[in-house]
Amino acid sequence: MSRIQYEELSCPFCDKGRISCGYIPSALTERRSVTATFGSRGVKKVTKEIWLIQSGCSNCNKSQEEVERELKKKGVI
Repeated sequence: MSRIQYEELSCPFCDKGRISCGYIPSALTERRSVTATFGSRGVKKVTKEIWLIQSGCSNCNKSQEEVERELKKKGVI
């Protein structure tokens, strides 16, 4: 099963173009430690969320790298 979720974001430069991207949410895992006297469980965050920009803006012709840099700068991704 693929964990990638596909989304479309608006262009950070012109707000008219659509940017297609893939999003992988952060994953949680259970951590368990067992000793001779007791066991304990806890939840630990393993991975960070990942955004994969797949295209540049077709409206204002900004490249994929420029769009990704601007989205990170604005805190969208």
